[in-house]
Amino acid sequence: MNIINSLKNNYWLLIILVLGSILRFYHIDFQSPWLDEIHTLNESNPDISFFDLYGAIASGEQMPPLYFYLLYFIFKIFGYTIFVARTFSALLGVFSLYSIYLLGKELVNKRVGLISAFILGVNYFHLYYSQEARPYILLTLFTIFSFYKLIIYLKKPNIKNALLYGLFAGLMINSHFFGLFTLFTQCFILLIFLILSEKTNKKTFFINSFLAGILVFILFIPAIKIFIKVTEIKEFWIPAPTIDAYTLVFREFFGNSELILCFIGVFLFFYFIKISKVKDFPISYERVVKDKEVFAFLILISWTVITILIPLVRSYLSTPMIISRYFIVVLPAIVLLLSIGLQQFKNKIIQMGLLILFLVISLVDIFVVKNYYNGVFKAQFREATSFIKENNDKLEPVVSSLDWYLPYFFNNESKNQEIIGKTLDLFVTEMYSDSTKIKPFWYLDGHGREFNPNDETLDFLNKHFYIENNYDAFQAWTKHFILLKDVPKTIDISSYKEIKQINGDLFIFNIENFEFDNDNLKVSGWAYFENQESLKTVINIVLVKEETTSALRLNTQKVNRPDVTKYFNSSYSIDHSGFQSNLDISNLDEGKYKIAIFLQNKETRKEGLIITDKEIEK
Repeated sequence: MNIINSLKNNYWLLIILVLGSILRFYHIDFQSPWLDEIHTLNESNPDISFFDLYGAIASGEQMPPLYFYLLYFIFKIFGYTIFVARTFSALLGVFSLYSIYLLGKELVNKRVGLISAFILGVNYFHLYYSQEARPYILLTLFTIFSFYKLIIYLKKPNIKNALLYGLFAGLMINSHFFGLFTLFTQCFILLIFLILSEKTNKKTFFINSFLAGILVFILFIPAIKIFIKVTEIKEFWIPAPTIDAYTLVFREFFGNSELILCFIGVFLFFYFIKISKVKDFPISYERVVKDKEVFAFLILISWTVITILIPLVRSYLSTPMIISRYFIVVLPAIVLLLSIGLQQFKNKIIQMGLLILFLVISLVDIFVVKNYYNGVFKAQFREATSFIKENNDKLEPVVSSLDWYLPYFFNNESKNQEIIGKTLDLFVTEMYSDSTKIKPFWYLDGHGREFNPNDETLDFLNKHFYIENNYDAFQAWTKHFILLKDVPKTIDISSYKEIKQINGDLFIFNIENFEFDNDNLKVSGWAYFENQESLKTVINIVLVKEETTSALRLNTQKVNRPDVTKYFNSSYSIDHSGFQSNLDISNLDEGKYKIAIFLQNKETRKEGLIITDKEIEK
């Protein structure tokens, strides 16, 4: 009965939590783990002994160990997958919606709590990190809870509330070192209220706060070694801040959506209008705590401004550290300010209308503008490594400059897969100096590293190897190099007894570029079988001479062409329908040759040869 009554009294909160859960769990495994998430997977690897876990975290991260310890045991129980890791983050994200409801309710009233949970629930930035296997959403959760417990402590400054605040503040700084800036803000707030305390209460307030500080320090002890290591960093990958650094961060908080930012501006405007009308009163501890507008202003503005200013100063004087995801600790404060501003619309119809508009615009931005659940925006290492596993029957070595990131993808299924950590140029240099090393191999790279070998490497590869298969994904690619001497120079087309323009299965194609100059032939375009995906279709560009039963093969590589899928609005992925081919025809027999496209897909048992209108004469 109590549960039913509770649901009746909190149905709006339940609706918000259900909506937030749907947004955070839907397509949670759609994106491949990218580099930072692979760090998480490697450092929380359940195969590592518990005693070696701290060392793995300390060597691979600049973060406290709490999040990685939690994931370590979660992996032990539920399995070692990115799905499990992201599910943990999604749960934390939903819990943080409930926690900001509690914070808003305690700070102002229940309506502010509900509005805050609603705004955070449909916030793109919070949603993104609720589906990311990194500690930022854990930091957000404990930041909100630490302020929630701080407010309770300030209202009732007893030892119990002090220790509860200390517990969550300790968990906050154990989630991410950026929580230390938020902790400094909380210390500043405590100092203000210590000054405002009556003389008779000052000593007790100081002792309770000091005990909370001791608890925070004790909880932080496991992270001190890593923290000292972080403070010694003099150079970091984060660039120096620009003059509009925080403008960019603020815009990123709301998905860079102009419509959403318009609403944000209106809500903030009405918040400050409300604050400007607060009348003066004699300053005292009790009066400040009881005046909700002033109390909330003191908490939220301190939370926002101080947490922003300290990293800004440090970024200019020492090491740059302004990157949007670190400032997720400020997002709840901004959301609370917006909620208080929206509450100033007293008419319920207007207030509800604004919330519905905000919901519609937010969902359109997520589902349509950003295509968040179906668009690819994380490096596709999972897809690239899966392609290797599906096609590497001979277990040939995989070479990569990103070798540290690959074991997670291979070790679950391919325990014997050899992974060599070298750049392509370095690997080829070793083969150049030792001919016994000239063997077939796969090369994988990505995250901004393109296939751009130096001239010596390229000459060596062209002389000794043929790219038999390749896969180009988003920020990840792989190529299979086999020995040139093992590659058939021709393709048997004798099954087509009489060569016509269209032979075998029909396919769609287009030659976009055709160059024939100085004995060098280059052809590029796209081709695919209809009503099936193009990933496993082999494309070969060939030269066909009259009255022949074989076709001369050109060196052909697949090219990632998502524009083809988009142009034809295909329900199948034909991204891998692109091709580029080249051939040195200086040793070609004299005669006329027609350019043809030969497609084959063994899985769907389709095969076709089309003679194009392009031809050359030698």
